[in-house]
Amino acid sequence: MKRTIFFLIFCLFTATFAEAQRRDIRRANRNLNRGNLETALEHIRDAFEEEETQYNAEAWLTKGQIYMEIAITQEPEYMDLVENSVEKADEAIRKAEELDEDDELILDLQQAKLVLSEVVFNEGVNYFEQENWINASNLFYRSYEIAESFGSIDTLTLYNAALAAELGQNYENAKKWYHELVEMEHDEPYLYSSLSTIAMAQGDTIQATEYIKEGRNRYPESLDLIFNEANIHIFTGNVEAAREVLDIAIERDPENPNLYFALGANYDKMAQDTTYSEEEREFAFNQAEEAYQQAIELDDEYFDAIYNLGVLYYNKGIQLFEEADERLRATQDFQQYEEDEKEIHEVWFKAQPYLERAKEIIEPDNPNYEIVIISLVQLYARTEQLDKLKEIEEIYLQYFGEDEE
Repeated sequence: MKRTIFFLIFCLFTATFAEAQRRDIRRANRNLNRGNLETALEHIRDAFEEEETQYNAEAWLTKGQIYMEIAITQEPEYMDLVENSVEKADEAIRKAEELDEDDELILDLQQAKLVLSEVVFNEGVNYFEQENWINASNLFYRSYEIAESFGSIDTLTLYNAALAAELGQNYENAKKWYHELVEMEHDEPYLYSSLSTIAMAQGDTIQATEYIKEGRNRYPESLDLIFNEANIHIFTGNVEAAREVLDIAIERDPENPNLYFALGANYDKMAQDTTYSEEEREFAFNQAEEAYQQAIELDDEYFDAIYNLGVLYYNKGIQLFEEADERLRATQDFQQYEEDEKEIHEVWFKAQPYLERAKEIIEPDNPNYEIVIISLVQLYARTEQLDKLKEIEEIYLQYFGEDEE
Protein backbone atom coordinates (compact mmCIF):
# COMPACT_ATOMS: atom_id res chain seq x y z
CA MET A 1 0.00 0.00 0.00
CA LYS A 2 2.83 2.38 0.93
CA ARG A 3 4.53 1.68 -2.38
CA THR A 4 1.31 2.52 -4.25
CA ILE A 5 0.92 5.81 -2.37
CA PHE A 6 4.56 6.69 -3.03
CA PHE A 7 4.11 5.91 -6.73
CA LEU A 8 0.98 8.04 -6.93
CA ILE A 9 2.75 10.95 -5.20
CA PHE A 10 5.74 10.59 -7.56
CA CYS A 11 3.45 10.60 -10.60
CA LEU A 12 1.64 13.64 -9.23
CA PHE A 13 4.91 15.53 -8.81
CA THR A 14 6.05 14.45 -12.27
CA ALA A 15 2.81 15.58 -13.85
CA THR A 16 3.02 18.88 -11.95
CA PHE A 17 6.59 19.50 -13.18
CA ALA A 18 5.63 18.55 -16.74
CA GLU A 19 2.63 20.87 -16.65
CA ALA A 20 4.80 23.71 -15.29
CA GLN A 21 7.29 23.07 -18.04
CA ARG A 22 4.60 23.14 -20.73
CA ARG A 23 3.07 26.24 -19.19
CA ASP A 24 6.41 28.10 -19.33
CA ILE A 25 6.90 27.06 -22.96
CA ARG A 26 3.37 28.24 -23.84
CA ARG A 27 3.95 31.53 -22.06
CA ALA A 28 7.29 31.97 -23.80
CA ASN A 29 5.60 31.41 -27.18
CA ARG A 30 2.72 33.71 -26.35
CA ASN A 31 5.04 36.57 -25.34
CA LEU A 32 7.27 35.92 -28.33
CA ASN A 33 4.28 36.34 -30.65
CA ARG A 34 3.36 39.56 -28.88
CA GLY A 35 6.90 40.92 -29.19
CA ASN A 36 7.55 40.85 -25.44
CA LEU A 37 11.03 39.42 -25.85
CA GLU A 38 12.31 39.97 -22.33
CA THR A 39 9.31 38.20 -20.80
CA ALA A 40 9.52 35.42 -23.41
CA LEU A 41 13.17 34.94 -22.50
CA GLU A 42 12.36 34.73 -18.79
CA HIS A 43 9.72 32.04 -19.38
CA ILE A 44 11.92 29.91 -21.61
CA ARG A 45 14.72 30.13 -19.05
CA ASP A 46 12.28 29.02 -16.37
CA ALA A 47 11.31 26.07 -18.54
CA PHE A 48 14.95 25.04 -18.94
CA GLU A 49 15.46 24.93 -15.19
CA GLU A 50 13.81 21.52 -15.39
CA GLU A 51 16.09 18.67 -16.46
CA GLU A 52 13.46 17.18 -18.76
CA THR A 53 13.35 20.32 -20.87
CA GLN A 54 16.79 19.46 -22.23
CA TYR A 55 15.09 16.67 -24.23
CA ASN A 56 12.11 18.72 -25.43
CA ALA A 57 12.36 19.65 -29.11
CA GLU A 58 9.58 22.22 -28.86
CA ALA A 59 11.37 24.03 -26.02
CA TRP A 60 14.60 24.24 -28.02
CA LEU A 61 12.71 25.50 -31.05
CA THR A 62 11.04 28.21 -28.98
CA LYS A 63 14.39 29.13 -27.46
CA GLY A 64 15.95 29.43 -30.91
CA GLN A 65 13.06 31.58 -32.16
CA ILE A 66 13.42 33.94 -29.20
CA TYR A 67 17.16 34.29 -29.77
CA MET A 68 16.55 35.00 -33.46
CA GLU A 69 14.08 37.76 -32.64
CA ILE A 70 16.57 39.27 -30.19
CA ALA A 71 19.23 39.14 -32.90
CA ILE A 72 17.15 41.11 -35.40
CA THR A 73 15.20 43.43 -33.10
CA GLN A 74 15.50 47.16 -33.56
CA GLU A 75 14.12 47.84 -30.08
CA PRO A 76 16.98 49.19 -27.89
CA GLU A 77 15.64 47.58 -24.69
CA TYR A 78 15.90 44.10 -26.25
CA MET A 79 19.15 44.34 -28.22
CA ASP A 80 21.45 43.40 -25.34
CA LEU A 81 19.32 40.75 -23.66
CA VAL A 82 21.60 37.94 -24.86
CA GLU A 83 25.23 37.90 -25.96
CA ASN A 84 26.02 36.06 -29.22
CA SER A 85 22.30 35.69 -29.90
CA VAL A 86 22.83 34.54 -33.50
CA GLU A 87 25.18 31.76 -32.46
CA LYS A 88 22.85 30.68 -29.66
CA ALA A 89 19.84 30.72 -31.96
CA ASP A 90 21.70 28.46 -34.37
CA GLU A 91 22.65 26.05 -31.57
CA ALA A 92 19.07 25.91 -30.29
CA ILE A 93 17.55 25.23 -33.70
CA ARG A 94 20.13 22.49 -34.33
CA LYS A 95 19.26 20.90 -30.99
CA ALA A 96 15.52 21.06 -31.75
CA GLU A 97 16.08 19.37 -35.10
CA GLU A 98 18.18 16.66 -33.47
CA LEU A 99 15.49 15.92 -30.87
CA ASP A 100 12.56 15.98 -33.32
CA GLU A 101 13.13 12.36 -34.35
CA ASP A 102 9.51 11.82 -35.45
CA ASP A 103 9.39 15.01 -37.53
CA GLU A 104 6.49 16.37 -35.51
CA LEU A 105 7.92 19.89 -35.80
CA ILE A 106 9.25 19.59 -39.32
CA LEU A 107 7.21 22.45 -40.78
CA ASP A 108 7.98 24.79 -37.88
CA LEU A 109 11.65 23.88 -38.09
CA GLN A 110 11.77 24.51 -41.82
CA GLN A 111 10.26 27.94 -41.31
CA ALA A 112 12.67 28.70 -38.46
CA LYS A 113 15.67 27.61 -40.52
CA LEU A 114 14.56 29.77 -43.42
CA VAL A 115 14.62 32.80 -41.12
CA LEU A 116 17.82 31.61 -39.41
CA SER A 117 19.67 31.40 -42.72
CA GLU A 118 18.91 35.08 -43.33
CA VAL A 119 19.81 36.07 -39.76
CA VAL A 120 23.16 34.26 -39.92
CA PHE A 121 23.89 35.78 -43.34
CA ASN A 122 23.22 39.30 -42.05
CA GLU A 123 25.52 38.69 -39.09
CA GLY A 124 28.17 37.64 -41.60
CA VAL A 125 27.66 40.93 -43.44
CA ASN A 126 28.20 42.82 -40.17
CA TYR A 127 31.50 41.04 -39.58
CA PHE A 128 32.51 41.53 -43.22
CA GLU A 129 31.95 45.29 -42.92
CA GLN A 130 34.16 45.26 -39.81
CA GLU A 131 36.82 43.38 -41.85
CA ASN A 132 36.58 40.46 -39.43
CA TRP A 133 37.08 38.09 -42.34
CA ILE A 134 37.22 34.74 -40.54
CA ASN A 135 34.01 35.23 -38.54
CA ALA A 136 32.31 36.57 -41.67
CA SER A 137 33.45 33.54 -43.66
CA ASN A 138 32.23 31.08 -41.02
CA LEU A 139 28.83 32.75 -40.80
CA PHE A 140 28.37 32.95 -44.56
CA TYR A 141 29.21 29.27 -44.87
CA ARG A 142 26.86 28.39 -42.01
CA SER A 143 24.09 30.35 -43.77
CA TYR A 144 24.85 28.36 -46.93
CA GLU A 145 24.67 25.06 -44.97
CA ILE A 146 21.31 25.97 -43.42
CA ALA A 147 19.83 26.83 -46.80
CA GLU A 148 21.30 23.65 -48.29
CA SER A 149 19.63 21.56 -45.56
CA PHE A 150 16.20 22.45 -46.91
CA GLY A 151 17.17 22.02 -50.55
CA SER A 152 18.27 25.54 -51.50
CA ILE A 153 21.72 25.90 -53.13
CA ASP A 154 22.73 29.52 -52.58
CA THR A 155 25.91 29.92 -54.64
CA LEU A 156 26.16 33.64 -53.92
CA THR A 157 26.38 32.99 -50.17
CA LEU A 158 29.01 30.31 -50.76
CA TYR A 159 30.97 32.79 -52.88
CA ASN A 160 30.82 35.30 -50.02
CA ALA A 161 32.14 32.64 -47.65
CA ALA A 162 35.03 31.87 -50.01
CA LEU A 163 35.85 35.54 -50.58
CA ALA A 164 35.91 36.30 -46.84
CA ALA A 165 38.11 33.23 -46.27
CA GLU A 166 40.49 34.46 -48.99
CA LEU A 167 40.65 37.92 -47.44
CA GLY A 168 41.32 36.32 -44.06
CA GLN A 169 44.08 34.18 -45.64
CA ASN A 170 42.24 30.97 -44.82
CA TYR A 171 43.34 29.70 -48.21
CA GLU A 172 42.36 26.07 -47.75
CA ASN A 173 38.69 26.86 -47.17
CA ALA A 174 38.72 29.54 -49.84
CA LYS A 175 40.14 27.13 -52.45
CA LYS A 176 37.76 24.35 -51.46
CA TRP A 177 34.69 26.57 -51.77
CA TYR A 178 35.86 28.25 -54.99
CA HIS A 179 36.36 24.80 -56.53
CA GLU A 180 32.86 23.80 -55.41
CA LEU A 181 31.51 26.89 -57.15
CA VAL A 182 33.44 26.05 -60.33
CA GLU A 183 31.92 22.55 -60.28
CA MET A 184 28.47 24.12 -59.83
CA GLU A 185 29.25 26.26 -62.90
CA HIS A 186 28.67 29.43 -60.91
CA ASP A 187 28.83 32.14 -63.57
CA GLU A 188 31.57 34.36 -62.12
CA PRO A 189 34.98 35.05 -63.71
CA TYR A 190 36.32 36.30 -60.38
CA LEU A 191 36.45 32.67 -59.20
CA TYR A 192 39.48 32.10 -61.42
CA SER A 193 41.07 35.41 -60.44
CA SER A 194 40.74 34.49 -56.78
CA LEU A 195 42.10 30.97 -57.28
CA SER A 196 45.03 32.48 -59.16
CA THR A 197 45.62 35.06 -56.42
CA ILE A 198 45.66 32.33 -53.77
CA ALA A 199 48.11 30.26 -55.80
CA MET A 200 50.37 33.34 -56.14
CA ALA A 201 50.17 33.96 -52.39
CA GLN A 202 51.29 30.36 -51.86
CA GLY A 203 54.19 30.82 -54.29
CA ASP A 204 52.80 28.60 -57.07
CA THR A 205 53.02 30.74 -60.21
CA ILE A 206 52.50 27.71 -62.49
CA GLN A 207 49.17 26.87 -60.88
CA ALA A 208 48.23 30.55 -60.84
CA THR A 209 48.79 30.71 -64.60
CA GLU A 210 46.73 27.55 -65.13
CA TYR A 211 43.78 29.04 -63.27
CA ILE A 212 43.95 32.18 -65.42
CA LYS A 213 44.13 30.13 -68.62
CA GLU A 214 41.14 28.07 -67.54
CA GLY A 215 39.23 31.24 -66.71
CA ARG A 216 40.10 32.96 -69.99
CA ASN A 217 38.95 29.92 -71.93
CA ARG A 218 35.57 30.28 -70.25
CA TYR A 219 35.49 34.10 -70.16
CA PRO A 220 37.72 35.32 -73.02
CA GLU A 221 36.42 38.91 -72.73
CA SER A 222 37.04 39.29 -68.99
CA LEU A 223 39.34 42.26 -68.41
CA ASP A 224 39.85 41.16 -64.82
CA LEU A 225 41.36 37.87 -65.95
CA ILE A 226 43.50 39.63 -68.57
CA PHE A 227 44.71 42.03 -65.88
CA ASN A 228 45.57 39.15 -63.55
CA GLU A 229 47.48 37.35 -66.28
CA ALA A 230 49.53 40.49 -66.91
CA ASN A 231 50.30 40.76 -63.19
CA ILE A 232 51.62 37.20 -63.15
CA HIS A 233 53.87 37.96 -66.13
CA ILE A 234 55.09 41.14 -64.41
CA PHE A 235 55.79 39.21 -61.20
CA THR A 236 57.74 36.51 -63.03
CA GLY A 237 59.66 39.06 -65.11
CA ASN A 238 58.14 38.12 -68.45
CA VAL A 239 57.88 41.73 -69.60
CA GLU A 240 57.05 41.05 -73.23
CA ALA A 241 54.19 38.69 -72.39
CA ALA A 242 52.79 41.21 -69.91
CA ARG A 243 52.92 43.99 -72.50
CA GLU A 244 51.10 41.88 -75.09
CA VAL A 245 48.31 40.99 -72.65
CA LEU A 246 47.91 44.59 -71.46
CA ASP A 247 47.84 45.91 -75.03
CA ILE A 248 44.88 43.60 -75.69
CA ALA A 249 43.14 44.85 -72.55
CA ILE A 250 43.71 48.52 -73.41
CA GLU A 251 42.28 47.99 -76.90
CA ARG A 252 39.10 46.67 -75.30
CA ASP A 253 38.87 49.25 -72.52
CA PRO A 254 40.88 52.35 -73.46
CA GLU A 255 39.33 54.48 -70.69
CA ASN A 256 40.46 52.20 -67.85
CA PRO A 257 43.26 53.93 -65.85
CA ASN A 258 44.15 50.69 -64.05
CA LEU A 259 45.29 49.13 -67.31
CA TYR A 260 47.60 52.04 -68.11
CA PHE A 261 48.96 51.87 -64.58
CA ALA A 262 49.67 48.16 -64.96
CA LEU A 263 51.38 48.82 -68.29
CA GLY A 264 53.45 51.55 -66.66
CA ALA A 265 54.42 49.27 -63.78
CA ASN A 266 55.43 46.63 -66.31
CA TYR A 267 57.81 48.97 -68.16
CA ASP A 268 58.92 50.55 -64.87
CA LYS A 269 60.19 47.18 -63.71
CA MET A 270 62.07 46.75 -66.98
CA ALA A 271 63.58 50.25 -66.68
CA GLN A 272 65.07 49.37 -63.28
CA ASP A 273 66.41 45.97 -64.42
CA THR A 274 70.15 46.21 -65.13
CA THR A 275 70.12 42.98 -67.14
CA TYR A 276 68.65 44.96 -70.03
CA SER A 277 70.80 47.14 -72.27
CA GLU A 278 70.91 50.92 -71.86
CA GLU A 279 68.78 51.34 -74.98
CA GLU A 280 66.18 48.87 -73.74
CA ARG A 281 66.04 50.52 -70.32
CA GLU A 282 65.66 53.97 -71.87
CA PHE A 283 62.83 52.70 -74.07
CA ALA A 284 61.13 51.12 -71.04
CA PHE A 285 61.51 54.38 -69.06
CA ASN A 286 59.79 56.38 -71.80
CA GLN A 287 56.98 53.82 -72.10
CA ALA A 288 56.45 53.76 -68.33
CA GLU A 289 56.39 57.56 -68.21
CA GLU A 290 53.77 57.72 -70.96
CA ALA A 291 51.58 54.99 -69.45
CA TYR A 292 51.59 56.56 -65.96
CA GLN A 293 50.70 59.94 -67.46
CA GLN A 294 47.80 58.38 -69.36
CA ALA A 295 46.52 56.78 -66.15
CA ILE A 296 46.70 60.17 -64.39
CA GLU A 297 44.92 61.91 -67.26
CA LEU A 298 42.04 59.48 -66.83
CA ASP A 299 42.07 59.77 -63.02
CA ASP A 300 43.86 62.76 -61.53
CA GLU A 301 43.43 61.32 -58.01
CA TYR A 302 45.11 58.01 -58.88
CA PHE A 303 47.61 57.82 -56.02
CA ASP A 304 49.55 54.78 -57.22
CA ALA A 305 50.12 56.22 -60.70
CA ILE A 306 51.05 59.68 -59.34
CA TYR A 307 53.47 58.31 -56.76
CA ASN A 308 55.00 55.79 -59.15
CA LEU A 309 55.64 58.46 -61.76
CA GLY A 310 57.42 60.56 -59.14
CA VAL A 311 59.52 57.58 -58.12
CA LEU A 312 60.24 56.78 -61.78
CA TYR A 313 61.81 60.23 -62.24
CA TYR A 314 63.61 60.03 -58.88
CA ASN A 315 65.12 56.63 -59.74
CA LYS A 316 66.14 57.94 -63.14
CA GLY A 317 68.01 60.73 -61.37
CA ILE A 318 69.74 58.19 -59.14
CA GLN A 319 70.78 56.20 -62.21
CA LEU A 320 72.22 59.33 -63.86
CA PHE A 321 73.93 60.31 -60.60
CA GLU A 322 75.66 56.94 -60.30
CA GLU A 323 76.77 57.07 -63.93
CA ALA A 324 78.11 60.63 -63.51
CA ASP A 325 79.94 59.69 -60.32
CA GLU A 326 81.55 56.70 -62.02
CA ARG A 327 82.52 58.88 -64.97
CA LEU A 328 84.08 61.49 -62.68
CA ARG A 329 86.16 58.86 -60.92
CA ALA A 330 87.46 57.68 -64.28
CA THR A 331 88.11 61.08 -65.95
CA GLN A 332 88.37 63.65 -63.11
CA ASP A 333 86.48 65.95 -65.48
CA PHE A 334 84.77 68.27 -62.97
CA GLN A 335 83.38 70.55 -65.66
CA GLN A 336 81.53 67.64 -67.23
CA TYR A 337 80.35 66.60 -63.77
CA GLU A 338 78.79 70.03 -63.23
CA GLU A 339 76.87 69.61 -66.48
CA ASP A 340 75.81 66.15 -65.39
CA GLU A 341 74.57 67.56 -62.08
CA LYS A 342 72.31 70.02 -63.87
CA GLU A 343 70.71 67.20 -65.87
CA ILE A 344 70.31 65.08 -62.74
CA HIS A 345 68.61 67.89 -60.83
CA GLU A 346 66.26 68.56 -63.76
CA VAL A 347 65.10 64.95 -63.58
CA TRP A 348 64.67 65.12 -59.79
CA PHE A 349 62.68 68.34 -60.12
CA LYS A 350 60.36 66.45 -62.49
CA ALA A 351 59.72 64.00 -59.66
CA GLN A 352 58.90 66.71 -57.14
CA PRO A 353 55.34 67.76 -58.15
CA TYR A 354 54.21 64.14 -58.35
CA LEU A 355 55.64 63.19 -54.95
CA GLU A 356 54.18 66.33 -53.40
CA ARG A 357 50.82 65.59 -55.02
CA ALA A 358 50.97 62.03 -53.67
CA LYS A 359 51.45 63.49 -50.18
CA GLU A 360 48.36 65.69 -50.63
CA ILE A 361 46.19 62.76 -51.68
CA ILE A 362 47.18 60.20 -49.08
CA GLU A 363 45.96 60.32 -45.49
CA PRO A 364 48.48 60.22 -42.60
CA ASP A 365 46.97 57.03 -41.21
CA ASN A 366 47.62 55.21 -44.49
CA PRO A 367 50.50 52.70 -44.19
CA ASN A 368 52.09 54.21 -47.35
CA TYR A 369 52.20 57.72 -45.89
CA GLU A 370 55.62 57.13 -44.32
CA ILE A 371 57.04 55.94 -47.64
CA VAL A 372 55.86 59.13 -49.36
CA ILE A 373 57.37 61.32 -46.62
CA ILE A 374 60.72 59.49 -46.79
CA SER A 375 60.74 59.89 -50.58
CA LEU A 376 60.32 63.65 -50.18
CA VAL A 377 63.01 63.81 -47.47
CA GLN A 378 65.46 62.15 -49.88
CA LEU A 379 64.40 64.34 -52.79
CA TYR A 380 64.72 67.64 -50.89
CA ALA A 381 68.08 66.56 -49.44
CA ARG A 382 69.53 65.67 -52.83
CA THR A 383 68.25 68.86 -54.46
CA GLU A 384 69.41 70.97 -51.46
CA GLN A 385 65.99 72.50 -50.81
CA LEU A 386 66.76 73.14 -47.16
CA ASP A 387 63.54 74.93 -46.18
CA LYS A 388 61.38 72.16 -47.64
CA LEU A 389 63.69 69.58 -46.10
CA LYS A 390 63.21 71.09 -42.66
CA GLU A 391 59.41 71.12 -43.08
CA ILE A 392 59.20 67.54 -44.26
CA GLU A 393 61.54 66.31 -41.51
CA GLU A 394 59.27 67.95 -38.93
CA ILE A 395 56.30 66.10 -40.45
CA TYR A 396 58.25 62.85 -40.31
CA LEU A 397 59.12 63.40 -36.64
CA GLN A 398 55.51 64.33 -35.88
CA TYR A 399 54.14 61.05 -37.21
CA PHE A 400 57.02 58.60 -37.05
CA GLY A 401 59.61 59.98 -34.61
CA GLU A 402 60.40 57.92 -31.54
CA ASP A 403 58.80 59.05 -28.29
CA GLU A 404 61.24 60.72 -25.94
CA GLU A 405 61.48 59.13 -22.53
